[in-house]
Amino acid sequence: MASLANVVAATIFLLLTVSFVGLVVGAVSILTAANHRDYVAALKFTEYYAMTTLGLAPAAFLLRKRTVTSILEGFIVVSVSWLLIPLLSAFSYMITIRMDFVDAFFESLSGFSGTGLTMIARPELCPHVVLLWRAVTQWVGELGVVVFAGTLLPRLHRVIHSVYIVERGERIAPTIINTMRKLIAIYVLYTAIGTFLFMLGGMNLFDALTHSMTAIATGGMSTNSLSIGYWFHGNNWMIYWSSIVIMILGALNFADHDLLFRGRIREFLSSVEVKGFFGFMAFFTALLAGYAFLTHHFAALPRWFYHMVSGYTTTGFQLGSSQILFRDPDFVKMVIILSMIVGGATFSTAGGIKIRRAVIALKSIVWSSARTFAPPTMVMKLRVGRGYIDESDIIPVMTFIATYLVTLVGIALFINATLVAYGIKGFTFVDALFETASALSCVGLSVGITSATTPLAVKIALMVAMYLGRLEFAPLYLAMGWGYISKKAL
Repeated sequence: MASLANVVAATIFLLLTVSFVGLVVGAVSILTAANHRDYVAALKFTEYYAMTTLGLAPAAFLLRKRTVTSILEGFIVVSVSWLLIPLLSAFSYMITIRMDFVDAFFESLSGFSGTGLTMIARPELCPHVVLLWRAVTQWVGELGVVVFAGTLLPRLHRVIHSVYIVERGERIAPTIINTMRKLIAIYVLYTAIGTFLFMLGGMNLFDALTHSMTAIATGGMSTNSLSIGYWFHGNNWMIYWSSIVIMILGALNFADHDLLFRGRIREFLSSVEVKGFFGFMAFFTALLAGYAFLTHHFAALPRWFYHMVSGYTTTGFQLGSSQILFRDPDFVKMVIILSMIVGGATFSTAGGIKIRRAVIALKSIVWSSARTFAPPTMVMKLRVGRGYIDESDIIPVMTFIATYLVTLVGIALFINATLVAYGIKGFTFVDALFETASALSCVGLSVGITSATTPLAVKIALMVAMYLGRLEFAPLYLAMGWGYISKKAL
């Protein structure tokens, strides 16, 4: 059975980490405020996180010896903290820019889940502390609050050992604490590279930093309502290709990045997820190019390609407002939807089904077909990349994909029906499917359904999709498993 004290201790520890990060963001914003409005907003923001830090610190100290000892406790901590952390952040939006609670919670959940769908129509009008915080929530949330917590307070990493296993699982070093440090090092380096590239493309330091943070986190929140389109202007190819490079880096497996940094190029290139990533990207590109050729829409191909890469890496950068995507043909939308469903690599900051699962699913079709013609005595070795898997490994993959697709279609149908019931015209089921895939894969691309005026039911549906997508249905599995065991016990 799970220990309530252990769960509470780990949850408070994660909340304290977020609160401390918020305090640092506030302090930096005060010191760098360019005008009175930014200074006042940063002061309110800092006061809030100073109070929450002071309030949480004593509880964390008293519970410092409590340790999450089981995977069940880890699942509970992850499921609960990913609601409480956005809740903690939501109040900072309410205090700083007077957002209502639902919109503030939506913004926070979208930020920490790395989704990027937003309730803020004109981010360029917001105080800098809010724009920086949105970027930081994505930067911290996508790598994992647990990683930052273990790095900032390494002596207490035992408290969240099992939480890391649930949320991240893989290692690139002998121990979890060393893995956390390596992840942070890779993350910071790529963020610095992205900042430099964006500045070369014409952004100022603040915009370059925030966009680099959300690009490497595959989060996509921008400081401008036109997103990358504000700087692209149809011909700034430095911004275009720089953002694509950083998005792709964010969507690749950290274990593969580690191989690259250690000079093991051959192993990096032979990775099933590196090959799979570029293989799927080539397929999606071919679909768009073929459609452009058949319909003579060659001028639109660079924009379609960019949005496909943005969706595929689950980043969510756009080359303009949501109207650009809304006006695209349904075929283009469906290709982008498919790219969002597949998503990036496992053990990355990307969402979606993930490359490895998609590869296993496709190969399982070949394996099943081969068994039809294979002799009864033949033993098949199921190879994926450099390793082998068992028959039992296929079941969880297919279960996850089925759960994803059923959730996707179910929420899309609900959103479409709700829009019709409210008399909101112009959006088709494809649009509802697009917005749902964007939320469920934690992407952030939008055809315009998501806004502050969106019906409450649609906002809640999208928040459920973001929550389940970021945690890869862990809360759903936890609830179903608990219900099944309880029923059997009776």
